[in-house]
Amino acid sequence: SALVEKGEYRHFMEKEIHEQPDSVQHTLSEYLDFVNGRAKTPVVDFAAVDRIQIIACGTAFYAGQIGRYAFEKLAGLPCDVEIASEFRYRSPAVTKGTLAVAVSQSGETADTLAGLTWCKAKGLQTAALVNVHSSSMAREAQHLFPTHAGPEIGVASTKAFTAQVAALLALAVAGFSAA
Repeated sequence: SALVEKGEYRHFMEKEIHEQPDSVQHTLSEYLDFVNGRAKTPVVDFAAVDRIQIIACGTAFYAGQIGRYAFEKLAGLPCDVEIASEFRYRSPAVTKGTLAVAVSQSGETADTLAGLTWCKAKGLQTAALVNVHSSSMAREAQHLFPTHAGPEIGVASTKAFTAQVAALLALAVAGFSAA
């Protein structure tokens, strides 16, 4: 299919850089009502959330770092971001009002999935922010926060990263609206 061909571009990374505006627009349309200029009602009741715990690896971790600033600044929610390979091997102090958000392009990153499973076993609300909507994380989490970046062939994450950031920013706006 055309999604996994380079077309006029020299390499997949160049193609995926040029696809970022579309992937961000498709992702934001999941969370924002452009006609009425507001956030759509999120699948999570942010009024019942008193803290966000983002768990991720690699590039998704950096998207989570940006998301942390948005959740704290816009929604007034404390937010921690942790590398999943460290999170899964300790016993972090968590409270029932914590929303654990696993961020992953594939939804299959082993350490992130293990952290998500641990949070679910502790009784936390869990969400998966993933590009592959049928992934293990999407099935394990209570809530799905989808991104719509499409397939990413290049090694360096481009459009998946910007779609993750867009989704986290939109969710922070939804959290602000609930506050």
